[in-house]
Order: sequence, then C-alpha cells, then structure tokens
Amino acid sequence: MRTQLADLARLFPLLLSNFRSSPPQQIDLELSNRCNLNCQMCWFHGEGGIGDRYKGSELSTAEVLNFISQIADSRPSIYLGGCEPFIRGDLLPILQHLKDLGLWVAFTTNGTLLDSDKNETMVQLGVDQIIFSLDGPEKIHDEIRGKGVFRRVTANLKELSDCKRKYNRPKPVISVNMTVTPFIIGHLLESIEAIREATDDGVDCYRVHHLWFITPKELALHQSAIRQYLNCSAPGAACHLTPLSANINPSILSREIEQLKNLRKIQFFPDFLPNKIYQYYSENGWSRRRCFAPYYGAVIKPNGDVQLCPDNWIDDYLLGNIRENNFADIWNNQKARDFRSVIFRHKSFPGCKRCSWRYCY
Repeated sequence: MRTQLADLARLFPLLLSNFRSSPPQQIDLELSNRCNLNCQMCWFHGEGGIGDRYKGSELSTAEVLNFISQIADSRPSIYLGGCEPFIRGDLLPILQHLKDLGLWVAFTTNGTLLDSDKNETMVQLGVDQIIFSLDGPEKIHDEIRGKGVFRRVTANLKELSDCKRKYNRPKPVISVNMTVTPFIIGHLLESIEAIREATDDGVDCYRVHHLWFITPKELALHQSAIRQYLNCSAPGAACHLTPLSANINPSILSREIEQLKNLRKIQFFPDFLPNKIYQYYSENGWSRRRCFAPYYGAVIKPNGDVQLCPDNWIDDYLLGNIRENNFADIWNNQKARDFRSVIFRHKSFPGCKRCSWRYCY
C-alpha cells in the first residue's frame, strides 16, 4: 500500500498536466550503433542482434553539438549510449562541449580503442564516469569478446587510472561492468581479482550486471500488448532473444552474489534479494511494477529519432526527430503524452521486466 501511495504521489502532477512532464533528468544519446567487436550477448552485434540500422544516417558532429546546446539549460545527465562510442572520431569534441556546458556525462566502452592521448584528454576534461565492459578473467573475457582483448583493455584502463593519479584527479570514475552470462557464473570473484591485478587496483567500482534478455513466450506477449495498446509492433525487442539466457542457473548465481555482497567496490545492477534473482531469470510473462521512465528519460537514436524506451524494447514508437523539430517541442508532444497515458493505465509491458530504465527511476 505504501508503494502504491508513493507511486500516485509521483503521478498526480502528471495527471493534472495531461501527461506533460518536466524536462528529462537523463538523456541516452546514442552516437552510433557501430562496433569493432561482436560480443556474444550484445543485442546489436551478438547472435541474433539487431545490427546497425543507421549506416549513413548518423547525426553529424554539428547536429550533436547543437542538440546538446538545446538541452543544456535543463541540466540532464547525459549517457552516450549505443555501441562503441570511440568508433566515432568526434567523441572527444563532443565530450569537450558537454563539459564546457557543465553537464554530467558517462559512457560505456569496450576499451580497445583508447590510447594515451585520449586518456589524458578525458582526465583533463573531467569526464564524470567511464564504464569498461570486462568479463574476465582473461580466458573467459577473450572467449566472449575476442582473442587478446582482455590484455589490451586492462592496459588501457590502467593507463587511464595512472593518468588520474598523475594529475591527482578524482574523475573519471572508472567502473567495470561484468555482464552475467553462463561463462562468468562461478567466476565472478576470480574475474574481479584478475582485473584488479591487471590494472594495479585502478578500478573504482565493479558492477555485476544482470543479463537483459527475453524468452520467445515473453516476446510474443510483449509484442501483442504493444500492438494492442500502442499500435506498433516492437520488432527490435527480438534482439534480446539471446540463447545464453537458457543456460543461466539462478541458484548458483544467487549464492555467488551473496558471497560478494560485503566486498569493497562491488555493486549489482539490478540489486536483487535472492528470491528476486530467481524471478528475474524465470519465464513469467508480465510484471505489474509501474514504469516511470517515460516521465524522466529520453533516448536519441543515432539518426536523431526520439524514443521513450531504451535498448530497442519498443523501438518503432517514435516521438519525432531532432533534425526536424526542437527537442523541447518533441518531449511533450501528443505522441509523448499518449505514450505516458498508456503506461499510466497499464504500468508496463511483458518485455519491461528486464529493461534497464525500469530499475533507474
């Protein structure tokens, strides 16, 4: 009952405003869906991944900088999403513009395209957080991401950490993201220790990240609900049909996570109680927990399309495009308010069970 009352208190102003919302607190700005790796669990370039839909249509540097200037006054946190951000040659000028405007910015990288000049620039700019994808120890990581990748990434991470120490800078916060797959279960502590040794303890935070996936049954339910209530089909959700999910043993995973709970620098996302881990990895179709993401966050796709759901869970419901309209006009247009009203009535959809933003707001 207390949770329901808290939800209603958050939603009441939105009802009064006909589902208009204040400027977003977070913007996921996808610079590209390109990558130089083909990691097995990736919903872009892994087995069954959606691939790069935006070849030849990515926003130019000038368009990205103009968009950032448009939204700067509302002070959102910026996450540079999509695939590998360093695949674009203009990442550093984009970071420079963001920090010149005083905006908080983070991004995830596979770490293979870094070098000493990039590391020094990012330390000098004060980039807020850099998240390295690492699924060590070396043999396991390289099986997932490619031969020789572990040593290259940890060397680059160590160099970034050393650069922070050299200039006595607290930023960027260096995080390691370890995605739960059958390969790494039973090796989480071993992975952390291997990364710690290879980087001279240069990591600020290790995050054990549960796998985003969907089962065929859940996908059918999800797409059926999307067609019924939003009049679109969410084809991109199928990219989360990763075969790896079928081989995850939640019992072993739960015990291993409990053993790591009190160790320093280790976090879990989402941070579940043991019984919730079983629920998360089970097939039970539709969770009725309310989603608040459409009121607080927006996704900008590489071609400028604006969406209210990340990670391709509802990829064909488009609010507009920042090449054609100002973001402020798109954020509370009719399509945005219609989407929020549907979410208000139905709380969430079957695929939302394993959506990252569900656990952020």
